[in-house]
Amino acid sequence: MEGKKRWMFVLAVFLVAGFLCGSVQAQTKLIPKIDNFILFPDQSGSMYMTHTKLGKVKMTMAKEVMFKMNDEIPELGYKGALDLFAPWQKISDPAVYKRNAFGEGIAKIKNEQEIFGRLTPMGPGISSLDTVLAGLSGKTGVIIVSDGGANQGPDPVAAAQAIKSKYPQVCFHVISFADEPKGAEILKKISAIGGCGVHAEGGTLLADQAALKQFVKDVFYTTAVEAKKEDVVILRGINFDLDKADIKPEWKPVLDEGAAVLSKNPQIRIIIEGHTCALGTDAYNQKLSERRAQSVFNYFVSKGISASRMKTVGYGESKPKADNSTEEGRRMNRRVEIKVVQ
Repeated sequence: MEGKKRWMFVLAVFLVAGFLCGSVQAQTKLIPKIDNFILFPDQSGSMYMTHTKLGKVKMTMAKEVMFKMNDEIPELGYKGALDLFAPWQKISDPAVYKRNAFGEGIAKIKNEQEIFGRLTPMGPGISSLDTVLAGLSGKTGVIIVSDGGANQGPDPVAAAQAIKSKYPQVCFHVISFADEPKGAEILKKISAIGGCGVHAEGGTLLADQAALKQFVKDVFYTTAVEAKKEDVVILRGINFDLDKADIKPEWKPVLDEGAAVLSKNPQIRIIIEGHTCALGTDAYNQKLSERRAQSVFNYFVSKGISASRMKTVGYGESKPKADNSTEEGRRMNRRVEIKVVQ
């Protein structure tokens, strides 16, 4: 038995969502929009020329914006690849995206190249994406960084449309460094294919960090606000008659408080766990722990809490919270724990 005349029953409530006391803190969860992405910069001769309006070499600005973008991309498990076009060049094969490794890939893009004689076969470059996309599954974002200066080979818009037809889960996103109307028009048409692409001006992304962050979010992830689970422990001393588990009048304010919170939060599901100290036999304490849990269960039902929201379990003396060799420890172990499971 647990005592000669009386025993102490401590209600230890381990709860979340502000149950009995405590608080709920909002936590933003990032949810990936894509399974893969291909960063696809243009390395044609025109990209190594100075932008007529921005006054800097386009590739210099392109690398700067790619580095900034890389700093903002969250590591959410998607695969990332880095390939260049005009001419086609593989920098890194698809692999689970890691910011540092991807930054090393961007650094490999040449800062200077020959300009004259290096035309822009943009259409064939887009068609070459087939070799990468064939090995991927799921949603894939292709991020084209270019001035749109196509001047050789098939129509790049038609090439992009053909890729979209073959791989319906591909979306074309564009970071534009176009300084001529024709190039700007080509890039806008490519980003419009399928209605899922995001178009951004490279100069804007460089000048406006908020715009850069928004571009990354639009391409890579969405957010959801979820409650952050926060455990709260309340210890309330509750006296019982010897070897009984019936709820005495003086306990009711404690349980009424819990019932009120359950009533206001119908999404909450709980497990009521009964425990004992080590005095008495294992078999006796097991049954006693079950009765204690059932008493709280029955009380909540009487207060209008649906039985389907609650489960009971007895653990006897098998899960002590404190040292059973002391009276204080045994008092702490004679308890019920109410745990939120949903």
